[in-house]
Amino acid sequence: MYLMTTHCGFVGIDKGSLVQVQNSSDPRTLKLSDDSFSQDMISSGPLAGFRVTRVEQGIALSRDGRFACAIPGQERIELDRTGVATWETFLPIPDENIGMFSRAAFDPAAEQARFARRVAELNAAGQPVKIYPGCGTVPRPGFLNLDIDVNAPQFLLTNRNDYFIFPFVCKWDIPDNSVDYIYDEDFVEHISQLMQWQFFAEAYRVLKPGCFHRVNTPNVIAAMKRHSRFNEGFSGVYTGEEQWGHIAILSHFQLKEIAETIGYSEVIFTTRSCGVSPYAERDFRPAPDRDDVGGNIYADLRK
Repeated sequence: MYLMTTHCGFVGIDKGSLVQVQNSSDPRTLKLSDDSFSQDMISSGPLAGFRVTRVEQGIALSRDGRFACAIPGQERIELDRTGVATWETFLPIPDENIGMFSRAAFDPAAEQARFARRVAELNAAGQPVKIYPGCGTVPRPGFLNLDIDVNAPQFLLTNRNDYFIFPFVCKWDIPDNSVDYIYDEDFVEHISQLMQWQFFAEAYRVLKPGCFHRVNTPNVIAAMKRHSRFNEGFSGVYTGEEQWGHIAILSHFQLKEIAETIGYSEVIFTTRSCGVSPYAERDFRPAPDRDDVGGNIYADLRK
């Protein structure tokens, strides 16, 4: 058995410290017995002394009240978290399932073709087609979840038919007017301005008339008002969003103008977990780093 991080790395040990390695063949990778996590406290081996907490996404590991966390792009596994979030969990993987997570398992063309077949299958069965682009660590059951990397290995193990990994800001090979609902949160700020137009236009093309694309994204105006010191000029402008990879952050006005230019018939601004579509679900974001009311834009774009 192996222990996978949220980012599809593997837990290893290097000079007595926990590290995240990229493949199971790395000599530092921990190979664990099948009963390693059968107790609430690990009693032997490199993880001895860690407490095991079972969560929806797998397990959380803590020692002395602090949780372990693997960070994207970093080898070192931090041991300083005070709470458990989806990115601070680990997943025990039986040896026979390791191949599911290899890069070869996610050919982009094959993944997009599989996505198109799933849309056709749902349409033929008279079932709603709900798409969640940029699902990240919290893919949703009942949705077709799109991402560019596997960030939810537990979901992949149990919901492979509804989890697709390919560069999804592209032309989807599905018919016009074939989708009942599109939902994305904390996604569009991670793509360029041009890609935002392309993404919103493609969502408009595939939505059925009268159906909704719900957008939940940071509010650049709220962020600037909250954090900037404009009287200091250039150096006082808030740049903190860059640390999260936010490269094109919208305002209410910008989103409305883009949507109306593309052709959406109505833009309805709402609040957290108050989507107007009959398929709406609760919003996960924002986290405490952003004001719960004004920190994000919540908008339902009607085709």
